[in-house]
Amino acid sequence: MTFHLTPRFRWVLGLTAALAVAGTGAGILLTSGNDGEADRPAAVKPSNIAGRRTACLTGDATEAAGRTDTSLIWSALQDASQQDQLNVQQLLVPAATVDQALPYLSGLSAQRCDLVVSIGPTFTQALEAAAKANPHTRFVAVTTDGQPAPGGVVTVTGSDNEKAAEVRRRALDLPAPGN
Repeated sequence: MTFHLTPRFRWVLGLTAALAVAGTGAGILLTSGNDGEADRPAAVKPSNIAGRRTACLTGDATEAAGRTDTSLIWSALQDASQQDQLNVQQLLVPAATVDQALPYLSGLSAQRCDLVVSIGPTFTQALEAAAKANPHTRFVAVTTDGQPAPGGVVTVTGSDNEKAAEVRRRALDLPAPGN
């Protein structure tokens, strides 16, 4: 006895066989291995290829917007960058609590900010913990009268112009990279 298959039935049978082989192959591929442990890319390590020091201004975006010294301090850092081999960056982010601010401070340190200047009480309260966790980074808290100063961190107070001048001086006094 001979079976005669219609062209449509042969096509369906072939497609079914191809899908079965592909599904089996995919199943074997997905169930074998080591859960991708070896396939993960290496951790990114930031480097300063320009060899310049970096000063970073950070704080809660809402608090920074309500302060009169924020733009003067940023201008002072930009001026310092024009006077010396210094990179500057500003990171004003929404962080209403110390727990929200701390990862940003640690991130700036990990990105090789040599000097991190914080404005506003939220970031200033997080500085003590950030300074302990990142001893290679210099932290400066720009505070207002009556605001508590974090332990172990340089605190800058005074008029807006005095704060800006002191931040500029501290940025220019950073040691050369590698020192």
